[in-house]
Amino acid sequence: MRIAALILAAGLSSRMGTFKPLIRLAGKSLLGCCQTLFQECGLQEIVAVVGHRADETEAEAASLAIRCIRNTEYPTGMFSSIQCGVRSLPKKTEAFFVLPVDIPLIRTATLRKILTAADINKKAIIYPVFAGRRGHPPLIPASLIPAILAHDGQGGLETLLSRHKGIDIAVWDEGIHLDADTPADLERLQRRLARISIPNRQEIDALAGQLLTKKGLAHSQMVCRAATALAQVLNDQGCSLDLDLIYGGALLHDVAKGQPRHEIRGAEMLAALGLKEIASIAAAHMDLEISPTGELTEKEVVCLADKFISGTRRTGIETRYVEKLKVFAGDQNICRQILGKKERALALKDRAEHMSGKRMESILDEAGL
Repeated sequence: MRIAALILAAGLSSRMGTFKPLIRLAGKSLLGCCQTLFQECGLQEIVAVVGHRADETEAEAASLAIRCIRNTEYPTGMFSSIQCGVRSLPKKTEAFFVLPVDIPLIRTATLRKILTAADINKKAIIYPVFAGRRGHPPLIPASLIPAILAHDGQGGLETLLSRHKGIDIAVWDEGIHLDADTPADLERLQRRLARISIPNRQEIDALAGQLLTKKGLAHSQMVCRAATALAQVLNDQGCSLDLDLIYGGALLHDVAKGQPRHEIRGAEMLAALGLKEIASIAAAHMDLEISPTGELTEKEVVCLADKFISGTRRTGIETRYVEKLKVFAGDQNICRQILGKKERALALKDRAEHMSGKRMESILDEAGL
């Protein structure tokens, strides 16, 4: 499909106190953040609609090689910018995104999911939905351009679109709701950007719900409880483990379960979603040696926790590997590999118990597992 993007950058920024299109996040303007999002998804037709302080926005757009269109009616509201933008789109455009410039931290995975849905539903408006609520950017079929141009602006774009067929696409991206309307909002976006590859727990829960089977989710939730309990005890003893990273790694470690070399395939899937730290945990959850320094990282914690959960029941390392040895009793090579994994798992357990001052069984008991 021929997809375009309209970035709405014409407003007064009155509540922010500074001009939003030029505010910088990690060295990049908000306009540049929006451009990067669309470019990473392969869009070539990106248009910035400018108005207030147009000369400055156009200068920034020129440095980014973004085409601009001036909306002289911008004081009347955002809908006039949408009308101005759609008039400028090439005639061959089949659909277009609409994104206010102050919603800059949407994940590329979100746009890709919308684009995939649009390939199947070419005539419908596609809305991303997180936590039961629609967000930005909607993808609008070009067939609605005449209706947009004819609309008197009452109720804005949302009212107009509500009269036409829409499809909701569940995403795991809180960023579809996060704007930079005030200085406090901007601080929140800055914190989010600093940890963009480690989603918050609500996002992780949503992603796990979308990718895991019911059975797989139940297992991963048990592993997650074990891993976070162990991590908290270790942190109480002076470690600095990232609890959100452990939560995400534990809940998504089996994301490709059932596929050959599922730990590697799972890591590839997660890396493609921009979750490189969680991907490294998934890649290592089957078998892991303690580092020469004896340090326990998030990888070791998730790997060890997984050894104590079989399906949705608690087990022990000895029991777990005895069961595996019975299954492969006729293959000496595989049995040697299993025994090696058992030794490494026991070494991880010993190290965790030494650092935490508690037996793993006690930690799991206290966690109600």
